[in-house]
Amino acid sequence: MKYVLVFAFALALFQCKTTKGIAAADPTEKELTTAQKTWPGTTLDELKEGQAIYKGQCTECHKNFTITKFSEKKWKHEIDDMSPKAKLTDAQKEKLSKYLLSYREANAPVQK
Repeated sequence: MKYVLVFAFALALFQCKTTKGIAAADPTEKELTTAQKTWPGTTLDELKEGQAIYKGQCTECHKNFTITKFSEKKWKHEIDDMSPKAKLTDAQKEKLSKYLLSYREANAPVQK
């Protein structure tokens, strides 16, 4: 029984490490163009900073969610709810929002 628990724990750690980075792809011109529709003047560097916040602070406690699986409304709720817990500044919260929401909109599967 002891070995089963050790194996299960090791497997969980392995799966956690292998899922990091899957859904938080680097922002491109596609996401930048999308972001600039809502936030004129947004830069690619801001989106990269938002990505770094997501990959660092958000996935520190949570799995790396597939960004396109959540609606805009759900992401806004999660960002508002979790930002104080993650101790994000207003500027960090804005960059995270820009990254997640522009990535989601630019890459969401086409609805049939």
